Amino acid sequence: MPEIRALRRLTESIEHASVLDTAVDFDRKFVDATARPRALRQLLHGVPFGHPIHPLMVQVPLGAWISAAVLDLLGGKGNAKAAKTLVGVGLVSSGSASVAGYVDWSELDREQLRTGWVHQAVNWVGISLYGLSWLQRKRGNHGAGKLLGFAGLTVVSVGGYLGGHLAYRQRAGVSTAGEVPFDAPR
Repeated sequence: MPEIRALRRLTESIEHASVLDTAVDFDRKFVDATARPRALRQLLHGVPFGHPIHPLMVQVPLGAWISAAVLDLLGGKGNAKAAKTLVGVGLVSSGSASVAGYVDWSELDREQLRTGWVHQAVNWVGISLYGLSWLQRKRGNHGAGKLLGFAGLTVVSVGGYLGGHLAYRQRAGVSTAGEVPFDAPR
């Protein structure tokens, strides 16, 4: 299926945005310096499982946030409490998913690094919106919490699109001969 032309222009502009390279290089050095020893990197890459674990780990926050949105649409006091809990579950679980994603990201080529950097930046905006949503819900401002939650879901959906672009268009972390990606020493 052909990609929407405007989306293709957007992703190509990100791939070629050399203005991102200073931030990309800084963050990559930080990840490389902190994600040690090799056994930890391999675990975060998912080597023991035979494939990257970041795509699996993002299912928890996304599932929690989508479920919270459904409850918000349904309304009701019991649903408001459950939605707040689900927003919190998404926030807590997004940390480990992010760490695994950063470690995978640090192994990519330049255009993939740029796309991945924007992917994480967009997702951190979404995570921040969910943090504000949770705080508003905790304070009893459920209307503001819902709006911030819907905004957060919209933003992380854009981040998810970029993650899909990385995986399927740019083939980030995809093996060529069936080997486990990221298994080779750097």
